[in-house]
Amino acid sequence: MIWLYLALIAFTAAAFGSAPALARPTLPFGVRIPARRSGEAVVLITRRRYNRGIGAGAIAACVVLLLDWLAPEVVLLVLAGIYSLLGCLAHRSIAAAKREEGWYSGTRQAVTTDTSLRSDPVRPQWILLAPAVVLAVATAAGGWFTGATGFSTVFAQVLVIVLTSLMTVAISRARPEIDAAQPSVSASRYREYLHGVLALLLISAGCVNATLLVVSLQLWGVVETTVPVTIVAYLPLAAAFLAWIGFTVRAGDAGHRLPRDGDEPETRYEQRDDDRHWYAAGMVYLNRNDPALLVHRRVGTYWTLNLGHPIAWVVLAAVAVAAVLTGFGVITLPEKGT
Repeated sequence: MIWLYLALIAFTAAAFGSAPALARPTLPFGVRIPARRSGEAVVLITRRRYNRGIGAGAIAACVVLLLDWLAPEVVLLVLAGIYSLLGCLAHRSIAAAKREEGWYSGTRQAVTTDTSLRSDPVRPQWILLAPAVVLAVATAAGGWFTGATGFSTVFAQVLVIVLTSLMTVAISRARPEIDAAQPSVSASRYREYLHGVLALLLISAGCVNATLLVVSLQLWGVVETTVPVTIVAYLPLAAAFLAWIGFTVRAGDAGHRLPRDGDEPETRYEQRDDDRHWYAAGMVYLNRNDPALLVHRRVGTYWTLNLGHPIAWVVLAAVAVAAVLTGFGVITLPEKGT
């Protein structure tokens, strides 16, 4: 078991350490900067200090774990907290340098949009959701024929399909991330990036439902709960996880690492400085004048809600109600013996 926690420490360090490397050059640690400032000394020094902190934190966590000074769960929680603090400090350092040295002084700021994403949008490949649906039907049929009394895993599969469908529609209609300095290149990259994200999202639903199918057979006593069966059950999730990692490394944040399509000269414009709408080191977005409900996070292959949009609070309220109902047992989660 100790090796599992050591692996989790390594994974946590890798996740936090890779985030700045995968971020767009104009968004180091969630701070919007002009493209010509991406090589500033403060940016490079801050990144080196952050990486050293990541390494030192991982080593300290391993020592504490091996010496059994704290519970493994506490070690992981404290490590994640320390890494988050390091990210916040790095964010503050670059933001201070940007403000004090006036990095945006004399620049022409602009916002670019791709109207073709409305007239010719990136359409989800809904056929990729078919395996998730087939697996849910197969699970329900298996439970019916075996006389099972608990169908919580089937309900979970249906919920996965519904939530994945809603997320796919929402993400496909979210505001695109296009750089005003290179609008055509960034728009092309974003299209390819969005296509990959939507495909992976639909495929991942099938992977989750495949795992739930095996879990269902274990709960209903159709197959024994042995180590080999458990490993087989979680192989689809592992495959989906590795696919997301591979895609993220190849595409980068919002697809900025994808190959260029054409040789477009840079415009005279810089992407508009919108730091005032981002909080918690670029993790929370609140802009009441922005009609977009979903916006791309400044770090990572995912989107976040615009808390300035009224519907965002409806979504958060629904999630909170679901969590409370689950806590009181009104909504049951799959567990052994049900």
